[in-house]
Amino acid sequence: MNSRVKRFISVLAALLVVFGLTLGVVGQTNAQAKKLKLIIVAHGGPGNPFWVTVIKGATDAAKLFGVDFQWLSPNNDDVQGMVKYMDDAVAAKPDGVGITAPNPDIIRDDVNKLAAAGVPILILNTNDPNAADPDKRLPVMFYLGTSEFIAGQSNARAALRAAKAAGKPIKHAMCIVQTIGHTALEARCKGYADVMTAAGVKVDTIPGDPQADKEGAIIADYMKANPDVTAINTLGPNPATGFYIWARDAKIKPGEFFHTNHDLGNEILDNIKAGLTIQTVDQQPYYQGFGTIEWLWLKLNYEIQPGGDILTGPSYVDKTNVDKVIQLVKDGYR
Repeated sequence: MNSRVKRFISVLAALLVVFGLTLGVVGQTNAQAKKLKLIIVAHGGPGNPFWVTVIKGATDAAKLFGVDFQWLSPNNDDVQGMVKYMDDAVAAKPDGVGITAPNPDIIRDDVNKLAAAGVPILILNTNDPNAADPDKRLPVMFYLGTSEFIAGQSNARAALRAAKAAGKPIKHAMCIVQTIGHTALEARCKGYADVMTAAGVKVDTIPGDPQADKEGAIIADYMKANPDVTAINTLGPNPATGFYIWARDAKIKPGEFFHTNHDLGNEILDNIKAGLTIQTVDQQPYYQGFGTIEWLWLKLNYEIQPGGDILTGPSYVDKTNVDKVIQLVKDGYR
């Protein structure tokens, strides 16, 4: 039995326990005189459709488990902006905290303060790049999120398969990073580039912008200078919109260009159906939010936590399953 299957079985068993406990004790928890105060501090917020889904998951869990919940983040993706909100989280004296860690060094002091005060902390969405180093890792329980490197690899393989089926081999590809220094985004591009390079494809990784219109302009300028590029990997809903802006202006037709993406949105799913986007990676953000509240509640009430990281992805959406996912995205769960 391989490690991924073992991990799946372990997580499934844990969730069965969790749901059993939930049915038996949520009413009791709601009656507690003092509600637990839980906070999530992230590098992205409601200005990005991805984070809206994470916030919904956390909000739904907070209602279910009867806790006070606060989301602290910039409106749009801003790694440096986390510092202020981490300061606010420390000052609020929470019972438990979830954090993202695109740059662990800028939040390390505040994370250490929380840990020293006995506050349980878990990382969601963007893991600590030093997680395997006991001398450098942040003092947290575990990571709840996807494998970004594997996600990037899968997108490259999907593009190569589509190009082969179309009889149009890819010779030059590009991956655009909307936030430089964001370790998870860079891991996505690293996985993409590794597979493409092994296949003999030249790959450029270039800086982009979190705002869709600016990302579109950057892609347009790049494509003018690199007309032989026929594949691009974008790293989120807003970057995907930037690609669609360029593709519309350049009159790109399905089958002419091999676009892959990360995360979900109605526009992305529509373009998968239309054939302009081959595949997008889903990391199930709803559960990243829901699970953060769930596991902090279990830790604080029963000293329950998993024996390792919990992977929420990657899973993949393409023409074979896009219709099933469209309604779930509209409902805010995917």
